[in-house]
Amino acid sequence: MSLDFNYGIVAAILSWLVVGLLVKKAPQLGLVDRPNERSSHTKITPRGGGIGIVLAWLIGCIAWWNFAGKALIDSWGISIYLFASLLVAGVSLRDDFRSVGAGMRFGVHLIAALAVVLSFGYFKTFHLGCSLHLGWVGLLVTVFWIVGLTNVFNFMDGIDGIAGTQGMIAGLAWTIGGIGVGLPAISVMGAISAGVCIGFLIKNWHPAKIFMGDVGSAFLGFVFGVMPVLALAQRSPALDPTVKTKLPVFAVLVVWPFVADGTFTFCRRLIKRERVWEAHRSHLYQRMVQAGWSHAAVTIYYGFWAVFCAIAAALYLMGEFEISVWVVPALFSISTWYLTISLERRKCTSSGVPIPGL
Repeated sequence: MSLDFNYGIVAAILSWLVVGLLVKKAPQLGLVDRPNERSSHTKITPRGGGIGIVLAWLIGCIAWWNFAGKALIDSWGISIYLFASLLVAGVSLRDDFRSVGAGMRFGVHLIAALAVVLSFGYFKTFHLGCSLHLGWVGLLVTVFWIVGLTNVFNFMDGIDGIAGTQGMIAGLAWTIGGIGVGLPAISVMGAISAGVCIGFLIKNWHPAKIFMGDVGSAFLGFVFGVMPVLALAQRSPALDPTVKTKLPVFAVLVVWPFVADGTFTFCRRLIKRERVWEAHRSHLYQRMVQAGWSHAAVTIYYGFWAVFCAIAAALYLMGEFEISVWVVPALFSISTWYLTISLERRKCTSSGVPIPGL
Protein backbone atom coordinates (compact mmCIF):
# COMPACT_ATOMS: atom_id res chain seq x y z
CA MET A 1 0.00 0.00 0.00
CA SER A 2 1.30 3.47 -0.89
CA LEU A 3 2.58 5.53 2.02
CA ASP A 4 0.20 8.28 0.85
CA PHE A 5 -2.80 6.13 1.75
CA ASN A 6 -1.28 5.31 5.15
CA TYR A 7 -1.40 9.01 6.02
CA GLY A 8 -5.01 9.05 4.86
CA ILE A 9 -5.93 6.08 7.06
CA VAL A 10 -4.38 7.68 10.15
CA ALA A 11 -6.18 10.97 9.34
CA ALA A 12 -9.49 9.09 9.02
CA ILE A 13 -9.04 7.45 12.44
CA LEU A 14 -8.12 10.75 14.09
CA SER A 15 -11.07 12.53 12.48
CA TRP A 16 -13.48 9.76 13.54
CA LEU A 17 -12.24 9.89 17.15
CA VAL A 18 -12.45 13.69 17.48
CA VAL A 19 -15.83 13.93 15.72
CA GLY A 20 -17.16 11.16 17.95
CA LEU A 21 -16.11 13.18 21.00
CA LEU A 22 -17.70 16.31 19.54
CA VAL A 23 -21.05 14.55 19.15
CA LYS A 24 -21.19 14.50 22.96
CA LYS A 25 -19.39 17.75 23.75
CA ALA A 26 -20.67 20.16 21.07
CA PRO A 27 -24.06 20.81 22.78
CA GLN A 28 -22.23 21.63 26.02
CA LEU A 29 -20.14 24.18 24.10
CA GLY A 30 -23.22 25.76 22.53
CA LEU A 31 -22.51 24.29 19.09
CA VAL A 32 -25.98 23.18 18.00
CA ASP A 33 -28.00 23.68 14.83
CA ARG A 34 -31.61 24.70 15.41
CA PRO A 35 -33.91 24.26 12.39
CA ASN A 36 -35.35 27.38 10.77
CA GLU A 37 -37.20 28.22 7.55
CA ARG A 38 -33.96 27.84 5.54
CA SER A 39 -32.96 24.48 7.02
CA SER A 40 -33.18 21.08 5.36
CA HIS A 41 -33.41 19.43 8.79
CA THR A 42 -36.19 19.13 11.31
CA LYS A 43 -34.45 18.46 14.64
CA ILE A 44 -31.79 20.10 16.80
CA THR A 45 -28.41 18.56 15.96
CA PRO A 46 -24.85 19.16 17.23
CA ARG A 47 -22.59 20.99 14.79
CA GLY A 48 -18.91 21.87 14.67
CA GLY A 49 -17.85 18.40 13.57
CA GLY A 50 -15.50 20.19 11.20
CA ILE A 51 -13.24 20.81 14.20
CA GLY A 52 -12.31 17.14 13.94
CA ILE A 53 -11.61 17.58 10.23
CA VAL A 54 -9.35 20.56 10.87
CA LEU A 55 -7.41 18.98 13.75
CA ALA A 56 -6.88 15.65 11.98
CA TRP A 57 -5.82 17.42 8.77
CA LEU A 58 -3.33 19.63 10.59
CA ILE A 59 -1.79 16.72 12.50
CA GLY A 60 -1.52 14.68 9.30
CA CYS A 61 0.07 17.49 7.30
CA ILE A 62 2.57 18.43 10.02
CA ALA A 63 3.53 14.77 10.52
CA TRP A 64 4.04 14.26 6.79
CA TRP A 65 6.13 17.41 6.38
CA ASN A 66 8.38 16.51 9.32
CA PHE A 67 8.92 12.92 8.17
CA ALA A 68 9.00 13.25 4.38
CA GLY A 69 7.92 16.68 3.14
CA LYS A 70 10.94 18.86 3.91
CA ALA A 71 12.63 17.89 0.66
CA LEU A 72 9.55 18.92 -1.34
CA ILE A 73 8.24 22.14 0.25
CA ASP A 74 10.20 24.69 2.28
CA SER A 75 9.30 25.44 5.89
CA TRP A 76 8.22 29.02 5.11
CA GLY A 77 5.76 27.88 2.48
CA ILE A 78 4.18 25.15 4.60
CA SER A 79 3.96 27.53 7.57
CA ILE A 80 2.08 30.11 5.50
CA TYR A 81 -0.24 27.40 4.16
CA LEU A 82 -1.08 26.06 7.62
CA PHE A 83 -1.53 29.56 9.05
CA ALA A 84 -3.84 30.60 6.20
CA SER A 85 -5.88 27.41 6.62
CA LEU A 86 -6.23 28.06 10.35
CA LEU A 87 -7.28 31.63 9.62
CA VAL A 88 -10.16 30.39 7.47
CA ALA A 89 -11.10 27.74 10.03
CA GLY A 90 -10.93 30.29 12.86
CA VAL A 91 -13.33 32.85 11.39
CA SER A 92 -15.64 30.00 10.35
CA LEU A 93 -15.65 28.54 13.86
CA ARG A 94 -16.46 31.98 15.21
CA ASP A 95 -19.39 32.08 12.80
CA ASP A 96 -20.59 28.70 14.11
CA PHE A 97 -20.80 30.16 17.63
CA ARG A 98 -22.20 33.55 16.67
CA SER A 99 -22.94 34.95 13.23
CA VAL A 100 -20.08 36.88 11.61
CA GLY A 101 -20.76 39.47 8.92
CA ALA A 102 -20.30 38.45 5.30
CA GLY A 103 -17.76 41.26 4.84
CA MET A 104 -15.52 39.99 7.62
CA ARG A 105 -15.68 36.39 6.38
CA PHE A 106 -14.89 37.44 2.83
CA GLY A 107 -12.03 39.66 4.03
CA VAL A 108 -10.41 36.81 5.96
CA HIS A 109 -10.82 34.45 2.99
CA LEU A 110 -9.20 37.05 0.73
CA ILE A 111 -6.25 37.58 3.09
CA ALA A 112 -5.70 33.82 3.40
CA ALA A 113 -5.83 33.33 -0.37
CA LEU A 114 -3.42 36.21 -1.01
CA ALA A 115 -1.00 34.87 1.60
CA VAL A 116 -0.88 31.47 -0.10
CA VAL A 117 -0.61 32.90 -3.62
CA LEU A 118 2.19 35.30 -2.66
CA SER A 119 4.02 32.40 -1.01
CA PHE A 120 3.50 29.67 -3.62
CA GLY A 121 2.86 31.65 -6.79
CA TYR A 122 -0.05 31.70 -9.22
CA PHE A 123 -0.94 30.24 -12.59
CA LYS A 124 0.19 32.30 -15.55
CA THR A 125 -0.66 29.61 -18.11
CA PHE A 126 -3.67 27.28 -18.32
CA HIS A 127 -3.82 24.27 -20.61
CA LEU A 128 -7.32 23.83 -22.00
CA GLY A 129 -6.90 22.09 -25.32
CA CYS A 130 -4.31 24.75 -26.07
CA SER A 131 -2.16 26.98 -23.87
CA LEU A 132 -3.90 30.08 -22.52
CA HIS A 133 -1.44 32.70 -21.26
CA LEU A 134 -2.83 35.04 -18.59
CA GLY A 135 0.27 36.75 -17.24
CA TRP A 136 -0.38 38.80 -14.12
CA VAL A 137 -4.16 38.37 -14.60
CA GLY A 138 -3.54 34.82 -13.44
CA LEU A 139 -3.02 36.21 -9.92
CA LEU A 140 -6.56 37.60 -9.84
CA VAL A 141 -7.99 34.40 -11.31
CA THR A 142 -6.13 32.23 -8.78
CA VAL A 143 -7.26 34.31 -5.80
CA PHE A 144 -10.82 34.39 -7.13
CA TRP A 145 -10.76 30.60 -7.49
CA ILE A 146 -9.58 30.00 -3.91
CA VAL A 147 -12.00 32.47 -2.32
CA GLY A 148 -14.83 31.28 -4.55
CA LEU A 149 -14.41 27.58 -3.77
CA THR A 150 -14.06 28.34 -0.05
CA ASN A 151 -17.52 29.91 -0.11
CA VAL A 152 -19.11 27.44 -2.55
CA PHE A 153 -18.12 24.50 -0.37
CA ASN A 154 -19.69 26.29 2.58
CA PHE A 155 -22.93 27.00 0.68
CA MET A 156 -23.19 23.39 -0.54
CA ASP A 157 -22.99 21.87 2.94
CA GLY A 158 -26.73 21.78 3.55
CA ILE A 159 -27.78 18.12 3.81
CA ASP A 160 -26.39 15.03 5.50
CA GLY A 161 -23.21 13.66 3.97
CA ILE A 162 -22.98 15.80 0.83
CA ALA A 163 -19.89 17.89 1.70
CA GLY A 164 -18.07 14.95 3.28
CA THR A 165 -18.75 12.77 0.23
CA GLN A 166 -17.54 15.43 -2.20
CA GLY A 167 -14.45 16.01 -0.05
CA MET A 168 -13.67 12.29 0.09
CA ILE A 169 -13.95 11.86 -3.71
CA ALA A 170 -11.96 15.03 -4.47
CA GLY A 171 -9.25 13.99 -2.01
CA LEU A 172 -8.96 10.53 -3.57
CA ALA A 173 -8.82 12.10 -7.04
CA TRP A 174 -5.93 14.34 -5.97
CA THR A 175 -4.18 11.33 -4.43
CA ILE A 176 -4.43 9.24 -7.58
CA GLY A 177 -3.64 12.21 -9.83
CA GLY A 178 -0.61 13.17 -7.73
CA ILE A 179 0.76 9.63 -7.82
CA GLY A 180 0.11 9.37 -11.56
CA VAL A 181 2.04 12.50 -12.55
CA GLY A 182 4.72 12.41 -9.85
CA LEU A 183 3.59 15.07 -7.38
CA PRO A 184 3.97 13.39 -3.95
CA ALA A 185 3.07 16.50 -1.94
CA ILE A 186 -0.26 16.71 -3.74
CA SER A 187 -0.98 12.99 -3.43
CA VAL A 188 -0.34 13.02 0.34
CA MET A 189 -2.43 16.15 0.91
CA GLY A 190 -5.20 14.55 -1.13
CA ALA A 191 -5.05 11.34 0.93
CA ILE A 192 -5.15 13.26 4.20
CA SER A 193 -8.10 15.35 2.97
CA ALA A 194 -9.98 12.23 1.86
CA GLY A 195 -9.20 10.54 5.17
CA VAL A 196 -10.56 13.31 7.38
CA CYS A 197 -13.76 13.37 5.32
CA ILE A 198 -14.20 9.60 5.66
CA GLY A 199 -13.77 9.81 9.44
CA PHE A 200 -16.37 12.59 9.59
CA LEU A 201 -18.84 10.84 7.25
CA ILE A 202 -19.22 7.94 9.67
CA LYS A 203 -21.03 10.33 12.02
CA ASN A 204 -22.59 12.56 9.36
CA TRP A 205 -24.34 10.05 7.08
CA HIS A 206 -28.12 10.35 7.14
CA PRO A 207 -29.53 10.61 9.72
CA ALA A 208 -26.59 12.75 10.83
CA LYS A 209 -25.42 12.65 14.43
CA ILE A 210 -23.46 15.88 13.89
CA PHE A 211 -23.09 18.57 11.24
CA MET A 212 -19.82 19.83 9.78
CA GLY A 213 -20.47 23.50 10.44
CA ASP A 214 -18.76 26.39 8.65
CA VAL A 215 -15.48 25.48 10.35
CA GLY A 216 -15.34 22.28 8.29
CA SER A 217 -16.98 23.25 5.02
CA ALA A 218 -15.13 26.54 4.45
CA PHE A 219 -11.89 24.89 5.54
CA LEU A 220 -12.28 22.05 3.01
CA GLY A 221 -13.15 24.51 0.26
CA PHE A 222 -9.97 26.44 1.01
CA VAL A 223 -7.84 23.27 1.09
CA PHE A 224 -9.10 22.07 -2.30
CA GLY A 225 -8.85 25.58 -3.72
CA VAL A 226 -5.19 25.80 -2.75
CA MET A 227 -4.30 22.28 -3.94
CA PRO A 228 -3.30 23.22 -7.53
CA VAL A 229 -1.35 26.24 -6.23
CA LEU A 230 0.51 24.00 -3.78
CA ALA A 231 1.84 22.06 -6.78
CA LEU A 232 3.69 25.20 -7.90
CA ALA A 233 5.71 25.16 -4.68
CA GLN A 234 6.75 21.51 -4.93
CA ARG A 235 10.33 20.85 -5.99
CA SER A 236 9.90 18.49 -8.94
CA PRO A 237 12.41 19.31 -11.72
CA ALA A 238 11.65 16.09 -13.65
CA LEU A 239 7.94 16.92 -13.95
CA ASP A 240 6.51 17.64 -17.40
CA PRO A 241 5.82 21.42 -17.37
CA THR A 242 2.50 20.86 -19.17
CA VAL A 243 1.16 18.88 -16.21
CA LYS A 244 1.21 21.85 -13.86
CA THR A 245 -0.66 24.00 -16.38
CA LYS A 246 -3.40 21.34 -16.42
CA LEU A 247 -3.85 21.31 -12.65
CA PRO A 248 -6.23 24.31 -12.45
CA VAL A 249 -8.67 22.55 -14.80
CA PHE A 250 -8.19 19.28 -12.89
CA ALA A 251 -8.96 21.16 -9.66
CA VAL A 252 -12.26 22.45 -11.07
CA LEU A 253 -13.30 19.07 -12.43
CA VAL A 254 -12.81 17.10 -9.19
CA VAL A 255 -15.27 19.41 -7.38
CA TRP A 256 -17.45 20.09 -10.42
CA PRO A 257 -20.81 19.13 -8.81
CA PHE A 258 -20.30 21.82 -6.17
CA VAL A 259 -18.94 24.36 -8.67
CA ALA A 260 -21.78 23.76 -11.13
CA ASP A 261 -24.60 23.83 -8.56
CA GLY A 262 -23.08 26.79 -6.71
CA THR A 263 -22.47 28.86 -9.85
CA PHE A 264 -25.88 28.11 -11.38
CA THR A 265 -27.68 28.99 -8.14
CA PHE A 266 -25.65 32.17 -7.62
CA CYS A 267 -26.43 33.40 -11.16
CA ARG A 268 -30.09 32.41 -10.83
CA ARG A 269 -30.44 34.36 -7.58
CA LEU A 270 -28.53 37.30 -9.02
CA ILE A 271 -30.89 37.48 -12.01
CA LYS A 272 -33.85 37.37 -9.60
CA ARG A 273 -32.23 40.24 -7.64
CA GLU A 274 -32.03 38.25 -4.42
CA ARG A 275 -29.47 38.95 -1.72
CA VAL A 276 -26.88 36.40 -2.83
CA TRP A 277 -24.84 36.68 0.37
CA GLU A 278 -27.73 35.51 2.55
CA ALA A 279 -28.58 31.90 3.44
CA HIS A 280 -31.26 30.22 1.33
CA ARG A 281 -32.69 26.87 0.18
CA SER A 282 -32.56 27.19 -3.60
CA HIS A 283 -29.50 25.11 -4.54
CA LEU A 284 -30.36 22.25 -6.88
CA TYR A 285 -29.56 19.67 -4.21
CA GLN A 286 -31.86 21.45 -1.74
CA ARG A 287 -34.65 21.65 -4.30
CA MET A 288 -34.30 17.90 -4.91
CA VAL A 289 -34.81 17.27 -1.19
CA GLN A 290 -37.81 19.60 -1.09
CA ALA A 291 -39.25 17.74 -4.10
CA GLY A 292 -39.23 14.46 -2.22
CA TRP A 293 -35.79 12.83 -2.41
CA SER A 294 -34.12 11.80 0.85
CA HIS A 295 -30.81 13.28 2.01
CA ALA A 296 -29.10 9.95 1.35
CA ALA A 297 -30.51 9.68 -2.19
CA VAL A 298 -29.38 13.20 -3.15
CA THR A 299 -25.95 12.67 -1.59
CA ILE A 300 -25.47 9.38 -3.44
CA TYR A 301 -26.52 11.05 -6.71
CA TYR A 302 -24.01 13.88 -6.18
CA GLY A 303 -21.42 11.27 -5.21
CA PHE A 304 -21.83 9.47 -8.55
CA TRP A 305 -21.68 12.82 -10.32
CA ALA A 306 -18.41 13.59 -8.51
CA VAL A 307 -16.92 10.16 -9.31
CA PHE A 308 -17.58 10.48 -13.06
CA CYS A 309 -16.15 14.01 -13.07
CA ALA A 310 -13.07 12.79 -11.16
CA ILE A 311 -12.53 10.05 -13.76
CA ALA A 312 -12.82 12.64 -16.52
CA ALA A 313 -10.34 14.84 -14.65
CA ALA A 314 -7.84 11.98 -14.31
CA LEU A 315 -8.06 11.19 -18.04
CA TYR A 316 -7.50 14.86 -18.83
CA LEU A 317 -4.48 15.10 -16.52
CA MET A 318 -2.91 11.98 -18.05
CA GLY A 319 -3.22 13.47 -21.52
CA GLU A 320 -6.39 11.77 -22.76
CA PHE A 321 -9.35 13.42 -24.53
CA GLU A 322 -8.18 16.98 -23.74
CA ILE A 323 -11.01 19.51 -24.30
CA SER A 324 -13.67 16.83 -24.95
CA VAL A 325 -13.35 15.79 -21.30
CA TRP A 326 -15.87 18.53 -20.44
CA VAL A 327 -18.63 16.49 -22.08
CA VAL A 328 -19.17 14.37 -18.93
CA PRO A 329 -19.45 17.31 -16.47
CA ALA A 330 -21.67 19.20 -18.91
CA LEU A 331 -24.05 16.28 -19.44
CA PHE A 332 -24.33 15.63 -15.70
CA SER A 333 -24.98 19.34 -15.06
CA ILE A 334 -27.78 19.50 -17.60
CA SER A 335 -29.23 16.21 -16.36
CA THR A 336 -29.22 17.44 -12.75
CA TRP A 337 -31.04 20.63 -13.68
CA TYR A 338 -33.58 18.67 -15.75
CA LEU A 339 -34.08 16.11 -12.96
CA THR A 340 -34.66 18.88 -10.41
CA ILE A 341 -37.24 20.60 -12.59
CA SER A 342 -39.00 17.28 -13.29
CA LEU A 343 -39.20 16.41 -9.58
CA GLU A 344 -40.56 19.85 -8.72
CA ARG A 345 -43.19 19.74 -11.47
CA ARG A 346 -44.31 16.28 -10.42
CA LYS A 347 -44.71 17.41 -6.81
CA CYS A 348 -46.53 20.61 -7.80
CA THR A 349 -48.88 18.72 -10.15
CA SER A 350 -49.81 16.22 -7.44
CA SER A 351 -50.39 18.94 -4.83
CA GLY A 352 -52.07 21.47 -7.10
CA VAL A 353 -49.66 24.36 -6.42
CA PRO A 354 -48.09 26.62 -9.10
CA ILE A 355 -45.00 25.23 -10.83
CA PRO A 356 -41.88 27.25 -9.85
CA GLY A 357 -39.52 28.85 -12.36
CA LEU A 358 -36.08 27.64 -13.32
